[in-house]
Amino acid sequence: MSQENKAENQTEKPDLVKYIGLGFLAGLVVAVLTLEYYGYIRHSTKEDAQVVEEMRLISLNTQEEIKVSPKDSGKEAFCVNGYLLLRPQNGKNVAGVLVDKKNRGIHCEVNMMPTHEIKE
Repeated sequence: MSQENKAENQTEKPDLVKYIGLGFLAGLVVAVLTLEYYGYIRHSTKEDAQVVEEMRLISLNTQEEIKVSPKDSGKEAFCVNGYLLLRPQNGKNVAGVLVDKKNRGIHCEVNMMPTHEIKE
């Protein structure tokens, strides 16, 4: 009889690890839903991650003739906190960090001069 009592006592114990895990997950879901409801979770829009324009670099060290359009691009670049930013010249207060294909920022220096002279 004592073995039957031990078996009954073991099956009557609740699995605390399971309930703690389920409680944690339920709390996490409730927290995320609450933050979403009150607007603390910001979702990015297509405009936030949109590529404005593709850029390319024209090397000045080539032996070939370089052709650059005489028309203005309508954009200007400037240096802020060591990164090159680009903005339109139409007066809008919009600027973006210039990055490469892997989203790495292009570094700049305010008073930087070329290290090699350009051969003409």
